Amino acid sequence: MKTAILILAFVALAAAIPKPTKLHYRNLFKQPVGEIKIKTNPRIIGGQEATPHSIPYQTFLEVYSDSEGWYCGGSLISENYVLTAGHCGEDAVEAHVTLGAHKPLQTEDTQVQSVSKDIKIHEDYDGDQVINDVGLIKLPESVTLNDAIKPVTLPSKADADNDFAGETARVSGWGLTDGFDTDLSEVLNYVDVEVISNEKCEDTFGSLVPSILCTSGDAYTGSCSGDSGGPLIKDDVQIGVVSFGIIYCLPGYPSGFSRVTSFLDWIATNSDVQIQ
Repeated sequence: MKTAILILAFVALAAAIPKPTKLHYRNLFKQPVGEIKIKTNPRIIGGQEATPHSIPYQTFLEVYSDSEGWYCGGSLISENYVLTAGHCGEDAVEAHVTLGAHKPLQTEDTQVQSVSKDIKIHEDYDGDQVINDVGLIKLPESVTLNDAIKPVTLPSKADADNDFAGETARVSGWGLTDGFDTDLSEVLNYVDVEVISNEKCEDTFGSLVPSILCTSGDAYTGSCSGDSGGPLIKDDVQIGVVSFGIIYCLPGYPSGFSRVTSFLDWIATNSDVQIQ
């Protein structure tokens, strides 16, 4: 009897152990072809603060495995589902989801928070090869939509052959604004970036699968640590999910995204989103 009581007490104590208060960043880095060119002023990188709640689908994630926690971004794609990167959900047992935030580490009247244990990553996700880097989080309850919380529009199947090269898109998140820093941005940032062809991106990173989309780093702009899983938007339509970059987010190098048009069927199969 005493042994049983001790075991129960130990289980209760373990369950009460607080989650780590210092979360890190779950990132995918890709080695470029040739030597890394160190460039000055690594500085979302090169971005600016968003008008509060002007990106109402942006989602702040604190994700936990059994032993650690990390920050990521995501996008609300329906009242019930958040789209994020596969590497944000790998080994995850729980995701703390914050919607309607501008300053997610502070209390805001617009915020809606929930905890989900329903986290799914692509069955063929491979972080070493950086392929199929997408995931979904199902919210425990449908969120009520308002001016600060709205789902993003996904591409239609008619966009499947569009590589978006030469187009301007917008990436947003609370990631580092300096690749050598350690702290999240206190406010939501965004930056406009140019989509480049995979052929041009391969000049930097070598062979890439077609389901990857890249943006240019020529203007010293791009995503960084903490932005993983966040959206890349063109004309209010999400065309990319923040996937990988170069270590320290060095300027002048492309940023890599999972190409949403390559995963429309997977998203439709694993969520309640209807793809037109």
